[in-house]
Amino acid sequence: MTNNQKQIQRETRDWLLEYQWCMTHAVTLTMKQYREITNDKGMTTQTLTEDEARKNFRHFMNRLNRSMFGNSTRRLYVIPVLEGKATGKNLHYHCAFGNFREEMSQEEIAAAIHKAWYKTAFGNNEIKIKPVCTEGWIDYITKEVGLGSADNVDVGNMHIPDEE
Repeated sequence: MTNNQKQIQRETRDWLLEYQWCMTHAVTLTMKQYREITNDKGMTTQTLTEDEARKNFRHFMNRLNRSMFGNSTRRLYVIPVLEGKATGKNLHYHCAFGNFREEMSQEEIAAAIHKAWYKTAFGNNEIKIKPVCTEGWIDYITKEVGLGSADNVDVGNMHIPDEE
């Protein structure tokens, strides 16, 4: 990693660590790298692209927020990082989550995440959920930031507390 790449990674980590105080769960979501779909010409294979991965994650968050809060404007905090693009690994997400309803148990949170993820087109079976998001998790999820490009953090699907 070049000095410039290290600087991008360091600055990204510093930025994300500002929101660690409100993140309570570390989550890894794996994705199917392709899926079979039927169209007017018959059965075909749709390959997972970076754009499809981001759309899939947005769909997941819409479902998860609806299951948590109904039609309320309240939403979960999430820092999603798409990994695999620069290293040739299967595309998958590492996320930091927060703002779950206080009355929810860890089991209820895990069940809601699983249910919402399985309802997406590319959601795969392997999901890891750990309560409490630490500084080490932010370092881990940003390990590919700066490799190739700095757009691993899925800012379009990110939701953090408003500045006060």
